[in-house]
Amino acid sequence: MLQFQTSDQYKTRLAKQFSRAAIHYDSLAAVQGEIAKDAIALLPSQCHILLDLGCGTGRITQNLSAQSNHVIAVDLALGMLNHASSSIDDKTISWIRGDAEHLAISENTVDTVFSSMVLQWCASPHQVMYEINRVLKEHGQAVLAIMVDGSFSELKQVWAQLDAGRHVNQFYRSELWQQAAQDNGLRVELSTQCYQTWHPNLRTLLASIKGIGANVLINNDADNVQTANTAFNRSTLTKLETLYLEQSDELQQLPLSYQIAFLHCIKS
Repeated sequence: MLQFQTSDQYKTRLAKQFSRAAIHYDSLAAVQGEIAKDAIALLPSQCHILLDLGCGTGRITQNLSAQSNHVIAVDLALGMLNHASSSIDDKTISWIRGDAEHLAISENTVDTVFSSMVLQWCASPHQVMYEINRVLKEHGQAVLAIMVDGSFSELKQVWAQLDAGRHVNQFYRSELWQQAAQDNGLRVELSTQCYQTWHPNLRTLLASIKGIGANVLINNDADNVQTANTAFNRSTLTKLETLYLEQSDELQQLPLSYQIAFLHCIKS
């Protein structure tokens, strides 16, 4: 397995968080699987060389392999790659540790790029799209599913009633991702869709975020990183849950929204 090292503090922390989540990620990531399935439907029926950008545990990579001659599966988290490569025996898949903003892949190499629920963790949409355009062959396609502004809105609203701190990530707007792709010479079709998960209590809701390693708070303005604190005292947890229930339309069920931008890009 090839390895790519990064010294960036944020990416190092992010990789560690997702590596820890590798073993139980698939059992907790139902909505992520649903989003990936919808993204796959946008792909061409058959691909030659496909880049799976942010392959994670490889459960989606296996599906991509069925419609590709060869898959280059890239992820920043070594724990995810170890889990995937040890559980999937498929000689048409190459597992590579890498960074979506600095791909160790030659230009004009792949005819298709796929990524689902990964690129929102990158600091620079422009740099990501530059790299995607660089590695794509002429007329190649990219299908990207990215969490955008509006995600986790219910949790943000509840926290805002308690304090002014930042406890939940603020993701980029879908239009920013679209513009970044266009600025790098890609033709783009953009669509958005909101997915919701429902939870019996606040602890379960917070665990659904922490359990998949997604509790790293990003700072897009500086090289700064911290882990969202989910070890609240009982009083804070009770207040949060009460406020959450008050704003929920469903009795005794707490919603959590995932706002997803689907970008279908073509290299001219």
